Parts: sequence; structure tokens; C-alpha cells
Amino acid sequence: MSNSQVIQLSDSENKVATSVHQERGGLSIQFDTSAGGVQTSDEWMFAGRALQFACLGSEEQLGLDQSRGRVFVKVITGALDDPARTAFCEPRGIQNTEVESEAITAGPDGALITVLTETGGAPQPITAMDQLAFSGPKAEALQWRTFEEHFKQFTDYFDGMDAYIGPGIHVLDETGAEITYVNIWTAGKGVDLSTHNHGQDPSPMMPAFAEIHWTVSNGTGAGGMYETSEPGAPERTRYPVQTGEEHGPFFAFDAASGAPRLLDNGAVDYPWHGWEAGTNDAAEQAYDVIAAFETAPQYVKIV
Repeated sequence: MSNSQVIQLSDSENKVATSVHQERGGLSIQFDTSAGGVQTSDEWMFAGRALQFACLGSEEQLGLDQSRGRVFVKVITGALDDPARTAFCEPRGIQNTEVESEAITAGPDGALITVLTETGGAPQPITAMDQLAFSGPKAEALQWRTFEEHFKQFTDYFDGMDAYIGPGIHVLDETGAEITYVNIWTAGKGVDLSTHNHGQDPSPMMPAFAEIHWTVSNGTGAGGMYETSEPGAPERTRYPVQTGEEHGPFFAFDAASGAPRLLDNGAVDYPWHGWEAGTNDAAEQAYDVIAAFETAPQYVKIV
């Protein structure tokens, strides 16, 4: 256990700046990952949930305000010693990210993390998109739009679907390189967000990434990842991911180095997979709300 001072997540003296990402939209948060100490981002609220990012140096401690509600911590890079947690659980496994302690402690190499606090006012389930409006610094850059609108230049697959995408957050290192893109999206009941394998040629607007989904809210409790042999195949292996849980790698990686395996075009090697929301008999909508962490391959190591 570190003997360093416990820095509170809400401590404004340690905040880094937030800016609008000019090329890809959304917001950018830049940390100095080599500086040590504790750095925290601004906080954003949506659907009664508080979202914040922090970068902890070696064995640094961060205090969590448990009085606000349930607290979930997603490790992006590095690791925590207390509770013991790395950026990736076992392949295709499921990990609960709730933390019940008053503080967390980074491992010897530090940790870059996301903290989601589910306050007492958080709707369960989320039944309308207006519940998900973002507030906080520069929140005007965090606007929702339909999958249909977002992907209309590429495909008509999403036409008419009750699914939304848009409020992305780019987490950068001290050089300005992107560590991860937090792509937040929703899927209404029964929505299948396509069978895909991320095999397209990477580009500045759509770089290669290794992806993990973190469930902000599982609308029906039945939504989750699936893996299949090819698009349209009748058989699917399903992996429900409940509220506050994340799944392990679906992408291929080298067992010796822990690095993602890349295709000849530089994309990360994935099987055919997707996310399909569940259904129930209730008349009202119940959205799955997902934060997809699309991490640059050079920052990924499976240990």
C-alpha cells in the first residue's frame, strides 16, 4: 500500500484541460502519462451518472466518493493494486468493475482509468434518449445522433434502427497521440448493431483499435456480445454483459508479448462479432448504453 497522500477524484487542483477534437469530433482529454502524481479530468453527467477520467502515477492513491452512489472503475492502461485489476480480464470473460472501497491504489507502473458513479437519481432502465443528454464542460460537443445518420454514407443497414451514437471522448498522451477513444452508444430493445470484424483499412478518421465494451446500463439484462462464424450465420455464441461489467478481449493477440495481432493492412485481427440488445414484454423502451473503449494497439498489452 502506498504511503502517498490520497488525492480525491473531485480535487480541482489536479485537473487537466478539456478541448474539442477538431478532426473527429467529441472531446479530447490530454494526460502527461510520465509525470507521476494524480491527474483528473473534468466531470460530465448523463442519465444520473457521473463520468470522469484519471491518470495515477506509480502506487498513487485516488479517493472515491461512495456517498454519491455505486462507483465503477474501468482500467484503460496499467493496473490497480487495490483492488487488483488490469485493463483486460480473460479473453471473452466478464468482469464486474464496481469498487466499494473509499480509495484505489495504482500498481507500480501506474494506471489510466475511467470512473463512472451511478447516483441515486440514475434511471433504471433508461427509457428515453433525452435522459442521456450530457452536461459539463464543453458538453455541446457531446451530441447524440442515430446510427442511421452516422453511417449513412457507408451503409443502409442501420436505417430505422432505434440506436444512437456520437458523444466520443479522445484520451491522449503527452505527445498528443490517442491512447483510447471512448465511443458511447445506445441500442434499443432487439437491435442488432451488425456482424462485423473491424477489418477495414485503418485511416486517420478510423484508426486501428483493440476494443472492450463497458456496460453503463443493460436495458433488459439480456443484451451482450456475440461471436459467429460469418455474417448471416444462424449460430451465435452469446456473452451477456450486465450493468457495470466489461468483457475481455475478442481480438487476437500474441501470447508471448500480449500485443494485439494485426492483419496485413494494419487492422486488428477480430472474429466476426457484434452486440445485440435483449427484449422483454414491457411496453416502454429500455436502452443498452455502452462505452466502447477503442484503444490504440501500441497501448494494449494482455497480461
